[in-house]
Amino acid sequence: MGVWKKLLVCELVIGLWIASVPNSIMAQGKFQGLPMVTTYSPEEYKAGIQNWDIIQDNTGLIYVANNLGLLSFDGASWERYEINNTKVRSLYQASDGKIFVGSQGGFGYLHSDETGALVYVSLSDSLSQEQRNFDETWKVFQIEDKIYFCTFQGIFSYDQKRVEVISSSNRLDISFKVNNQLYTFEYDKGLARIENNQIALVKNGEFFKDKRISNILNFDRERLLITTFEHGAFLYDGDIEPFQFNGDFWEDNFLINYSMRLRNGNIALATQNAGLFIINTQGELILHLNKSSGLLDLTVNYVFEDKFQGLWVAMNYGIARIDLNSPFTFLDDRMGIAGAGYTALKKGNKIYLGTNIGLYISENGQMRFVEGSEGQVYTVQELNNAILIGHQNGTFVLKNDRVIQVHDEPGTWIFKSLPDHPNLILQGNYSGLSILEVQNDEFRFRNKLEGFDESSRLIEVDEDFIWVAHGYKGVFKVEVSKDLTRVTSSKLYNSQNGFPRDVLINVFKIANRLVFSADTGFFEYNEFTDSFDPADTYRDVLGDDVIMVDMEGDALGNVYFIEREKLGVLKPTSSNEFELHYSTFNKIKSAWNDDLANVMVLDNQNILFGGKQGFIHYSPGDDLPRGITPSVYFTKISNRGERDTVLYRGHDTDSELMSKLKGMSFPYDQNSFEFEFVSPHLESDQELTYQYKLNKIQEDWSEWGYENRREFTNLREGDYQLMVRAKNIFDEVSDPVVFSFAVRPPFYRSFVAYVFYFLGTVILFFLAFRLVDKKYKQKTIKLEEEQGIALEKKEKEIKSITQRTEEEIIKLKNEKLQSEVQHKNQELASSAMHLIQKNQLLTNIKGTLKNIAKDEKGKQLNSQLSRLIKTIDKDLEGGSEWEQFSDNFDQVHGKFIMRLKEKYPNLTPQEIKFSAYIRMNLNTKEIANLLGISVRGVEIGRYRVRKKLGLERKDNLSDFLLRF
Repeated sequence: MGVWKKLLVCELVIGLWIASVPNSIMAQGKFQGLPMVTTYSPEEYKAGIQNWDIIQDNTGLIYVANNLGLLSFDGASWERYEINNTKVRSLYQASDGKIFVGSQGGFGYLHSDETGALVYVSLSDSLSQEQRNFDETWKVFQIEDKIYFCTFQGIFSYDQKRVEVISSSNRLDISFKVNNQLYTFEYDKGLARIENNQIALVKNGEFFKDKRISNILNFDRERLLITTFEHGAFLYDGDIEPFQFNGDFWEDNFLINYSMRLRNGNIALATQNAGLFIINTQGELILHLNKSSGLLDLTVNYVFEDKFQGLWVAMNYGIARIDLNSPFTFLDDRMGIAGAGYTALKKGNKIYLGTNIGLYISENGQMRFVEGSEGQVYTVQELNNAILIGHQNGTFVLKNDRVIQVHDEPGTWIFKSLPDHPNLILQGNYSGLSILEVQNDEFRFRNKLEGFDESSRLIEVDEDFIWVAHGYKGVFKVEVSKDLTRVTSSKLYNSQNGFPRDVLINVFKIANRLVFSADTGFFEYNEFTDSFDPADTYRDVLGDDVIMVDMEGDALGNVYFIEREKLGVLKPTSSNEFELHYSTFNKIKSAWNDDLANVMVLDNQNILFGGKQGFIHYSPGDDLPRGITPSVYFTKISNRGERDTVLYRGHDTDSELMSKLKGMSFPYDQNSFEFEFVSPHLESDQELTYQYKLNKIQEDWSEWGYENRREFTNLREGDYQLMVRAKNIFDEVSDPVVFSFAVRPPFYRSFVAYVFYFLGTVILFFLAFRLVDKKYKQKTIKLEEEQGIALEKKEKEIKSITQRTEEEIIKLKNEKLQSEVQHKNQELASSAMHLIQKNQLLTNIKGTLKNIAKDEKGKQLNSQLSRLIKTIDKDLEGGSEWEQFSDNFDQVHGKFIMRLKEKYPNLTPQEIKFSAYIRMNLNTKEIANLLGISVRGVEIGRYRVRKKLGLERKDNLSDFLLRF
């Protein structure tokens, strides 16, 4: 019950919407929706609520006169300029680029300063105090070389040098420019014209003296259309006749604030209390927009048509842009349709529209909800002269605009006629297939086809088979029994039968030919192999990577399609091929319904796409070529570094300033830049994308992106060229805008620095060469010294080795000599011992002989003994033995005896022997035996030797003789 309550509430709200929609939204029986309306609230543009005038400069920027100043809009962002803190009422851009401004109590112009920023120059300040006694400057016009500022107290003309006033004795009202002539309204007089700086009434101008005129415009070649604030509109050619509004849409209490002739010939009427009306020259309503249809306010002060034929609306509260020139209109909640659009059918002058909320009928510009259709309407089809409705709650038939339920099985997706069975209709449901039967224009449920329970949303009937596409399994080829009661065979085709995958497989019938699509293009059934092969019919124009959601053809051979990435139409050519047209449809790419998406061809001139909110209507006849190519401009150029400088602020793109800036060079400490750019393609709204390329940094264009700002930091020195281009919503690419600049190298990388580096390098090389040469020489000397030292060391080592060798040799020799000396000493000692022993023996023998001689009395024997004793004495003296001993002794003891004789010549031979024996370290007794003297005699001899050698008592004789 809660769901039904919600549906009833929804229906009530819908009814209120319908009541609020004027009966003449769609005039002349032409089926259309409402145009896309883009609104800008005061919170968005951040200024006053009231707006009074709108102009567009040659770059495409929009300027709006606002209560808090002048607004500019580049398609991406708003900017506000204060004009002496007053309200801005009127605007006009002259051919020289100046923007002339009429404000509260003043007027003047804006021009670009040295950085391209807009600067205001007041012209009213030059007036006398008496001339400045005016309140508002409501209009600004240019006629030939003069600018006219129109106030209620007078009209001021400016010829680029001085300001003159055209005064009137009566108070003036709004002024107008028509056919290069200036008209005004004088209170209590009527309509007048400026001639030779004089104000004169036109023919029958007094007719309007009690009718305030809101605007004058050309109606045809002879007549003007004059609209008034309170008294409607009139045609004027000297004579005056009321302009007739054709239809009941116009009410006498509607107040016309402004009127203008659109480029397509229609007339826009901006009202004070009823929004905006678009009428044709016959006075028939084309379009009426008010708050319920998208405007922020009913009070429209001014309208302006930009160069893209978008209609700008200046309101008492906010600003709006209306896509009047678009082939797309929208059937949504503004027209009383709720929910996402699923299906549509045109029958006669009625359009049946099914959404997820229910069924709606559009007839003669009015929209109404069909009671009892609450819920999701999946399909509305005309079969057997009846309108069938596939609904979440089952199957319905529409009679007298009321729904009658035929079958209550939930979820009826689609209906299809059956060949050879004109009174039977196949329907696809959540859980399979079933048959409806028609008898006497009455529909009834006949039977369910047993043996097939798959969800059947997409069905196409061939001569022999029923093809059912399942979004997650593949496509089924179904054969049914002749009595249409059961499925005799059902075969599933998927990735095992030629398709790339099992999912996203659809089936369509275009020009009576089955077309199967998958996520890699199109396929056709090959009955010989019972599988699917790639098809080239659409592949050649759409490619291989398309995922087709829906396709439907019209009677002219055009095939409208919805694909995962784009919407479009394939148009047949004379060569039986197709041309792809999709860029126009980019406008609605974000608005189409991606759930149960559907394209519906009502007829050749009325195509519907299911939208997220309602439906999107496409009128091929209104899809005209776009004559204006997109453009892109720099809006701000900043130089960053040690200091931040704004070089350019975005106005006067063709001025000398940009010419001067292009090619400008910057010091290295200012090598960072920030660029802001915009393409004022207002129809694209926020869907503009940009590419850039900076040489030396990137060889190829960047990826397309929404960012309209780019910063480059720490650029190296060199010549740079930044190229920026834009792509609008229709995939049209602008010519690139180019900004060339140069970054000078730092001083240490400048030409002078490089010359200095070169010279310095040469000098350094020279000095280095000298240094290296000096070092080489020093090194050579050092090497020589080191070599000398090394050689000397080697020589020393050699000498040392030689010396050591010699010493070794000497040592060896000494050792040999020592050995020889020791041997000699041993020989001397042996010889001495021998002598001692011999002398002792001889002494003993001599003593014995003396004793014998004493005892022997015989003379002969004594004589012999005496001779023998003498012989022994002679032998004891040892003259010859001493000589041999002394020679050996000198050889062993370094010529000791010779040196001793030379130094002490007063020594007696006996004392020399005595000294030699002492040196040999013989004891007293041994010396006594060698010398043949007594021990006492040895002592006396030692004493005498000490005396002759000059020894003191403390000196040791043995030590002295050993050291000598």
